[in-house]
Amino acid sequence: MQIHQVTPGDWELWRDTRLDALASDPEEFGSTLAREQRYSDNDWRARAAEGLKLVALDPRPVALVAATAEPRGLYLYSMWVRDSHRGRGVGETLVRTVLTWAAEEGWRVVRLRVYDHNVPARRLYGRLGFVDAEEPEHMEFRVS
Repeated sequence: MQIHQVTPGDWELWRDTRLDALASDPEEFGSTLAREQRYSDNDWRARAAEGLKLVALDPRPVALVAATAEPRGLYLYSMWVRDSHRGRGVGETLVRTVLTWAAEEGWRVVRLRVYDHNVPARRLYGRLGFVDAEEPEHMEFRVS
């Protein structure tokens, strides 16, 4: 498996993987497949250029995650792993890659939102050192 950092030049990889994620698990995202299918190519290029975007390849896309700057820290979002690759350490590898990048870039806090009912994701984040934040359904990690 390879972790690929998306650049504006390969925005189509981000688009296609993100749309797969929304089609596969629509209830886990703060957006909808129909909404994001309406984005223009320029919208996708701009999204690929924002923050950090990672896609796991095996050899086709099997997972993704993103992170962007917010006033309270680096915000991790769009975490998704294809059913066929769940429970194989793909999500953990992606999150660890984000945490390493955050430390290298000087971030002190990484935050994320995970629904309370998403027990597997909450367990994953807990294993990696995330703790519940003051805001409901949010967790955070202190970068050392």
